[in-house]
Amino acid sequence: MNELFYVNTLINKPDREISDLSLLKSNVDDYFVQITNTNEVLDLESLLDFDYLNGAITLKYYEQVLLDVTLWDLVDQLWAYFLNVIESLLNTGEGETYFPDQPVKLHLKSISEDLVLYELEANVQIKAVLPKNEFIETMLEGAYVFFRNMEECFNGRCNYQYELEKIETLRGIFL
Repeated sequence: MNELFYVNTLINKPDREISDLSLLKSNVDDYFVQITNTNEVLDLESLLDFDYLNGAITLKYYEQVLLDVTLWDLVDQLWAYFLNVIESLLNTGEGETYFPDQPVKLHLKSISEDLVLYELEANVQIKAVLPKNEFIETMLEGAYVFFRNMEECFNGRCNYQYELEKIETLRGIFL
């Protein structure tokens, strides 16, 4: 994983309803489990709805927060959307998507060989110029960790083979 970036996927604890976003950032562990925390993720199995899997992707560039838990959504779909945006960025120089279940828009645009403009339109706007290769590498690895861990934890309950193959294809284009 890249040292410039930090990415993590969190699964919402289904028995903990999120009703106040202001409490979320300071109480992340009360509402979410990190995808890499296999034992806690497995403990959620009987509570999870694999068709509507709520969670969050957190993303930081150095200390700048690019995504946080307040933008939680259908996390498996959100990762799939990110893969589509990265594919479009690699093929055409830009890509955009809305989050699966809320009016949040992500737009990526190549602004040079080495840089990408990251724009997130939510209740606040976030703009950042990021090193393209490191950003793509970080996002592909974050998606891979999420989809692989979901398949390992819940073999048979969910199938992310398409997404895992897409990550490998994108890595092939990218590298």
